[in-house]
Amino acid sequence: MKRVCIWWRLGVSRRTTADLLNHADCEFSGNSIDASGALDQHLPPFHRMRHTISILVENKFGVLTRVAGMFSGRGFNIDSLNVGQTLDPSASRMTIVVRGDDKILEQVTKQLEKLVDVIDVEDFRDEEYVDRELVLLRVNANSKSRAEVMQICDIFRAKIIDVQPEKLAIEITGTEAKISKFLSLMETFGISDLTRTGKVALARSK
Repeated sequence: MKRVCIWWRLGVSRRTTADLLNHADCEFSGNSIDASGALDQHLPPFHRMRHTISILVENKFGVLTRVAGMFSGRGFNIDSLNVGQTLDPSASRMTIVVRGDDKILEQVTKQLEKLVDVIDVEDFRDEEYVDRELVLLRVNANSKSRAEVMQICDIFRAKIIDVQPEKLAIEITGTEAKISKFLSLMETFGISDLTRTGKVALARSK
């Protein structure tokens, strides 16, 4: 059995925590548990909900550290973080994808709004925004498989940006669902290298 430390910052009581872990074959003891598997896999869905947060901040040194620390300090796992300059050179927009409880996240966003360097905070809901992600990957593609790889790229509107004797470098942009499907197909041929920008999001016009 593996001992895993419980994060009380999930916002649940000792009794509730013990009840949640009963079905996960975990023994609750003091400030820790004995678990046969990863804790996150056994927590109920409301503790693992994904949120896309857009934060407009002043383009100053140390802002990224303070904002990211606000999430990690509350036990949120940051899936992706993207920062870029806006039309105003003095401001940057951070797009953060996190997993966590709605109520605790609401508290975090309110605290973020109080930071001096934070201009605006938005927690995007479904249908309220559009998002994209850029992925660069290198795929194994010899003379036998290259035509098939190129055909799949054409279907997904991916671009081949570099060609080597045994490999192809590919660029693809799209939603998370599109990219996940494309990567699952590319895994058949073998992905030797991959890098992702993380999600960027923009609110829909009202």
